[in-house]
Amino acid sequence: MSDLVANRKMGPASKVTVGVSTDGHIEDSASDSASDPAGAAILGAAVRILADGGLSAFTTDRLAAEARVSKTSIYRRWPDKKAIFRAVLSYWVRRAEVEDVGHLGRELEAWYADRQGEYNTPGWRAITTSVSELATHDPDIGEAMAVDRRATWNTLRHILQRAIGRGDISGEFDIDHLEQFLIGPIHYLGVLDDQPIDDEAIKTFRLLAIRALGYQDPGGHTLSEEGSVS
Repeated sequence: MSDLVANRKMGPASKVTVGVSTDGHIEDSASDSASDPAGAAILGAAVRILADGGLSAFTTDRLAAEARVSKTSIYRRWPDKKAIFRAVLSYWVRRAEVEDVGHLGRELEAWYADRQGEYNTPGWRAITTSVSELATHDPDIGEAMAVDRRATWNTLRHILQRAIGRGDISGEFDIDHLEQFLIGPIHYLGVLDDQPIDDEAIKTFRLLAIRALGYQDPGGHTLSEEGSVS
C-alpha cells in the first residue's frame, strides 16, 4: 500500500497542521502540503498505517518510523492523537468534482463515477471505519467527521439544487433527505458491506435515482439500458 497516497488525488482542503483553541476545540491552520512537506509526509504515513492495519496498528512510534521523522516533529505540529486524526480527515477527504452542464442526468452520471473512484481507492474503507470508530468515542472527532462529510456532500447538494431551480425535479422534498437517499446505497455497499463498487452497481443506483426523482429530460433524451443518458 506504499503508493496509496501517491495515487490519490487530494482535494484543496489538504491541510497538514492543526492547533487547539483556548476552549479546547481543534482548529485547522492555513498551512498546506506545499509549505510543510514534512507535515504532508506525516499525514501520508498516518493514512497508510490506518489503511493497512486500522486503529490497532496506529501508534506515534510507528507513525514516526513510517514518516521517517522524529516524534518531536509530529508533536510540534499536533499535540496529541486526536489532533492527528482530525488533520487526517482534512487531508484525506475529497469533494466530488462535477461540472455544471445544465443537465441532471449527465451531472448525476459524473457524480456517481467520481464517487465510485473515491470509494474504490485502496484503503478507503479501512480509513473510514477507523475514523468512524473514533467518532463514536470522541465528540470532537465525531463533529469534525460530520463537518467533513457535509463538505463532501456539497457537490451533490448543488446538483440537486440546480435541478430543482431548473424545474427538472420537484422541490417538495427536503434536500438533506434527497442527499441521504442518493448516498446511502453507495455507502452501504462500500463501507458496511465491504464490497467493491463495480460498474453494474453504479448503473443500477443511477437508474433507480433518476426514476425515483421523476426526472424527465426537457431535451428529449432518455436513459439507455446501459444506464447512461443518450
